[in-house]
Amino acid sequence: MNEFPDLENKIWKASDKIRYLHKKIYFSTCPFEKCYYDYLLKKEISDLERFSDYFIRHEFNQYRATSREVSDTPQREFTLEELATYDGSMGRPAYVAVNGIVYDVSLEKTWGGATHFELVAGKDLTGAFQGCHGNLEVLRNLPKVGILRS
Repeated sequence: MNEFPDLENKIWKASDKIRYLHKKIYFSTCPFEKCYYDYLLKKEISDLERFSDYFIRHEFNQYRATSREVSDTPQREFTLEELATYDGSMGRPAYVAVNGIVYDVSLEKTWGGATHFELVAGKDLTGAFQGCHGNLEVLRNLPKVGILRS
C-alpha cells in the first residue's frame, strides 16, 4: 500500500473507529446507548464500503494498468504451504488457487474478511470453484500473482 499512503491512513482510522464502536456496543449496558453505537458502527462501515467501492472502480484499475507486479502472467510459484500463509489475516494479502493459478482476492468485495461462503483464502479451491461457478469468467478481473506448484 505504499503507493496509496492517504488510503492506508484512512483505512487504519476507519478500522480503529470500527473496533472502538464494537467495544462500546459490547460494554454498554443501556439499550439506547447500544442502539446509538450500533447506528454509528453501521454508518462507519457504510462509509468505508463506499470509499472502497470508489477506490476499486477508479484508483485500483489505474494502478493495475501501470503496475508491473499485477499482470496477467503469473509472477511466482507457490507451494500449498506458502499459499496457506496468504490467508488475509494480520494484514497479509488473501490469495486463492484455482486450476493451478494463484489469484489475489484481497480487494474483491465478495471475499470480505478473506472468506467467501465459508471458504477461506490461502487454499487451493479448484474443487469448490468448479462445483459452484464452473467457468473461469468470474476470475477474469482478479490479479494473477503466481502459479501453484504441484
